Amino acid sequence: MIHIKDSLVLVSLFQVKYDTTLVNILTELDIKYPDHVVITCGYRKGDKGVHGSIPCRGVDIRSWVFKNPVSVCNYINSNWEYDFNRPEKFVALLHTAGSGTHIHLQTHPNTRRRLQWAI
Repeated sequence: MIHIKDSLVLVSLFQVKYDTTLVNILTELDIKYPDHVVITCGYRKGDKGVHGSIPCRGVDIRSWVFKNPVSVCNYINSNWEYDFNRPEKFVALLHTAGSGTHIHLQTHPNTRRRLQWAI
C-alpha cells in the first residue's frame, strides 16, 4: 500500500493528472517494497520542473523507511531509462533538497523500461 505523508500532499495528488509511466514505477516499487512507499511531495503549482508539469512527472518519496535507499534507486534506474537522448539523467535520485534527504522520482516523455536480457 502506498502511503501519503499528509493531507496537503494528498490534495496535491488530486490536483492534476500524473504521468502514466510515473504511476507504473510507483506501483512497481510498492510491489517490490510493500508498505514502504510514502509520497512526501507531488504536484507543486508554479514549479518549473517535473513537480509542476502537467501531467505531473515528479514525486518525492521518503528515503529513511528503506534499509538501503541507494539500492532502491539502483533498482529503479536499472529497470527504467529516463531519456535515451540523455543517458546521464536518471529516474530515481537520492538527494537532499527542501525538507531533507529523500528519493526523487521523475519521468520524461521518453522514459521507458530497460530491456532485460536473459542469459
